[in-house]
Amino acid sequence: MDLTFFSIVTVCLLCGLAAFIDSIAGGGGLISLPAYLMIGLPAQFAAGSNKFSACIGSSVAIARFAKSGKIQWSQALVGMSGALIGSFAGTSLAIWLPEHLLKLAIVGALPFVAVFLFLKKMPKDAELAESPLPFWKSTFISLIIGLIFGAYDGLVGPGTGTFIILASIALLHIDMVTASANAKVINFASNISSLAVFAYHGNVVLRVALPAAVFTIIGNFLGVKYCLKYGSKGVRKMLFIVLALLFTKLIIDLCSYIP
Repeated sequence: MDLTFFSIVTVCLLCGLAAFIDSIAGGGGLISLPAYLMIGLPAQFAAGSNKFSACIGSSVAIARFAKSGKIQWSQALVGMSGALIGSFAGTSLAIWLPEHLLKLAIVGALPFVAVFLFLKKMPKDAELAESPLPFWKSTFISLIIGLIFGAYDGLVGPGTGTFIILASIALLHIDMVTASANAKVINFASNISSLAVFAYHGNVVLRVALPAAVFTIIGNFLGVKYCLKYGSKGVRKMLFIVLALLFTKLIIDLCSYIP
């Protein structure tokens, strides 16, 4: 593969931007994966290289969120185990389920998700502390979230972290920053299993993935800093941006099925 210095720098910069957005609201793959494809990498090598740089960057975001105390480990680890199972099931399901049908359903649902996000009043931290969910209930919901969106990640992929955040906000009594922190842990599980498969088949181009990983570390570091500084208001704004990107991408993908 003929990779020029300019093409590697381009991927690095776009991966850094993707990591910044992803560490706040998920959806970084909407930018980073096309960046790898743009420089001419075959799809499987682009996906494998993207998973490599994303996983390294995500580990930094998880460490930063953990240090701040924003990760609810009892929920995140249960969701993580669910994501590992769901990702395997989703990858297996992708063999026979038409992907465009799921994308069509998501496109139809996204406007309602945006309205929900716009209208939903975020409870204050004091209110959340006064009305936590029972442990068994939060554990069960976290497992279901991990299973469903781990399967989605294995089947389709784009926007997985964003959907985990939205589901956590809607179903668990946690604030947006905690939902974002937990989502990084859960999404990391499904990503690392995918990376293992790509790496086993030699589909990671380290010549570009390694420098891109450095930029994803920087992007995640700055993204978590933004998230912790601006709180739920900052996360909400970024979620709208990611939802718009995801909606646009899925519409473009679906248009390719029209003869």
